[in-house]
Amino acid sequence: MGARVVAAASTNDKVEFALELGADNGLIYPSGPMDKAAQKELSGEFKLSTGRDGADVVFDGVGGDYAEPALRAMDWNGRYLVVGFPAGIPSLPLNLTLLKSVSVVGVFWGAAVARDPKAHAANMAELMQLYAEGKIKPRVSRTFPLERAHEAIQALSDRSAVGKIVVKVED
Repeated sequence: MGARVVAAASTNDKVEFALELGADNGLIYPSGPMDKAAQKELSGEFKLSTGRDGADVVFDGVGGDYAEPALRAMDWNGRYLVVGFPAGIPSLPLNLTLLKSVSVVGVFWGAAVARDPKAHAANMAELMQLYAEGKIKPRVSRTFPLERAHEAIQALSDRSAVGKIVVKVED
């Protein structure tokens, strides 16, 4: 759709997976807590990986110590999407949003569906159209029967999931 996509992930396997699916670039971020020096180094890597002055959009599904480096790597007038925080709820220095004119946007899908079901239905119709046209190709990496749903949840919890995990409910 015209975006240059940089995938940042915790393992080489996850980065390779994203590159196979069309990401333009990728980098592995360090695991565990980071001090300010490590965060600034990661921010430089994020910014360098964009191939320009920084990212226009950051989709942050991780949070924690990774949030500030991502925010620092934003380009002017960028949008920082807060999607989740399995690494912890971050504290962001709001002066960066001022200096870069960055918008921080919370993306709470469940609440958005409940508050505006018509918009959700329109979004789903558009996604299904893109899928039917072959423009998006979600990759299912593992499938579990309902009685093994706990294994699917564990794969998400321990962050070993790559791609989509599906739990099948059969009659």
